[in-house]
Amino acid sequence: MKEYTAQVSDEFDQCRKQAFSLALRLLKNPDDALEVVQSSIEKGLNHPGAPELDHVEFKPWLFTVVRNKSIDILRRQKHLPHVEHEDYHSHAAQNNNPDQSLQQLQLKETIEQALELLNMQQKEIILLRDYHNFSYADIAKILGIAKGSVMSRLHRSRMVLRDILIDKGVSLGGQS
Repeated sequence: MKEYTAQVSDEFDQCRKQAFSLALRLLKNPDDALEVVQSSIEKGLNHPGAPELDHVEFKPWLFTVVRNKSIDILRRQKHLPHVEHEDYHSHAAQNNNPDQSLQQLQLKETIEQALELLNMQQKEIILLRDYHNFSYADIAKILGIAKGSVMSRLHRSRMVLRDILIDKGVSLGGQS
């Protein structure tokens, strides 16, 4: 078995956490998300066509598998109840101003609620780009679509999210 450096191990651990975050956001069930990530990692370690852990293509490959396995579960179960998980929401940045901290937390919660109103395709493309910082090329690989389609879908999804936020009374750059 190939030996990996501590840096590769740390990067893999971060990748695993991000994959769990994506699966949890898609499935809304921590047990299902954990199972998806574990089986995806197992597949990555055993599949002859999978990139090595230290290869730049491993993360997009893993997210593709996580996404596909999550979609399979959603198709089987149709609808899962909403389950909160302590890692689901990132905590508001520590701030000495309690009012500002509260406003930031309320905005994050409003954005989370708005994300839940998006369809699966809209939600996943926003999560991959804006939450997980994948490049357009990597998103194209993960979703199995052209890079130009990523850009147009992302734009349309952001416009839908913007409209939802405006409807919720969030002021976006002078719009309300």
